[in-house]
Amino acid sequence: MSEKCISSNQNNSTNVNVAPTDGTMAEPMTSYPEDSTVEDLLHLLSESFLLDERIAGNRLGDLLAETIRDAGRRPLPDLGQAGDRYTVRRDVDEPLTFLYRPHLFPDMDEALRLGHAVQYHLLPRELPPDTPVDAGAVLESYCHLSGDLFGWRGESNGKLTLWLIDVSGHGVRAGFAAVVMKLLLAEMDPGLPLTEIPRQLENRFQAARNPDDSTFLYATGAFLRIADDGGIDYVSAGHQPLLLCREDGTVESLDATGMPIALIPGERWEGGETRLAKGDTLLLFSDGLVELRNDVEEEFGVDRVADVLRRGGPASEIGENLLRAIEDFHDLERLDDDLSLIVLQRRIPR
Repeated sequence: MSEKCISSNQNNSTNVNVAPTDGTMAEPMTSYPEDSTVEDLLHLLSESFLLDERIAGNRLGDLLAETIRDAGRRPLPDLGQAGDRYTVRRDVDEPLTFLYRPHLFPDMDEALRLGHAVQYHLLPRELPPDTPVDAGAVLESYCHLSGDLFGWRGESNGKLTLWLIDVSGHGVRAGFAAVVMKLLLAEMDPGLPLTEIPRQLENRFQAARNPDDSTFLYATGAFLRIADDGGIDYVSAGHQPLLLCREDGTVESLDATGMPIALIPGERWEGGETRLAKGDTLLLFSDGLVELRNDVEEEFGVDRVADVLRRGGPASEIGENLLRAIEDFHDLERLDDDLSLIVLQRRIPR
């Protein structure tokens, strides 16, 4: 990179702040984007997206504007100052730790900073009630605003639908392409078959694209639906393999079931099935994890990830252990890509 990123943590990077148990972010400050900044950002996005396109009856431009302003109305962490990672942590009886951190640089363009704020507000703060899994999550976002985003929602039948997407490219357009996908996912029918989610996401995303934009945007993605008995249906759209570490230390690789979204028009995706048993751990991650290179151009790789999974522990602890292993391997103040992961374990009723 031509300019070093400045993260929100210049101290011991393994320290975390414990946020209130209501899911708010630690050490908040309030910031309100100027209307002119919002309008400038929408003008830039109009070069890539048709802001008059309708999503569930609402203009895409209106949804984006409200999403941007909502990020300004909420308490925001001071993303440009020194301090620990901003952490969302539940109480010890219900282990859940999310570690989210942006990487910024001095005098960053306001649109990029606002893009970071918007993306961070769209990240989940808690699992739905009666969810079948415990989770730990990490996001270290590259300073030029790449496109890693993830989320989940509880279904009326008690299942949990979960997804992680990684949009190609860097910059405001790529970053907000992930935001557009998040808005599209939020409006989908909860009862939609899992194999239909990437197809509908592709169709709606392409319908919202400005045909005059020459920027090539596509995304890899993993989509899961988890039942309370540990049964998992999954679809992987050109995404990194899901790693399933069994209780005995055996690591299974669940490979892609189709091509990336919006890469080849008309693609169809197949589904896969597996089961998360007591003592198993399932890991979803973006390519920024395994393709991370150290000073001698050695990749972090799947083997190092598998070694951490085999050490075991609660989902939140495994997420933190992966982060520490990454920090020992590479200076996280000099990221070249987003790095995101979700650790899942079966929740066994007490």
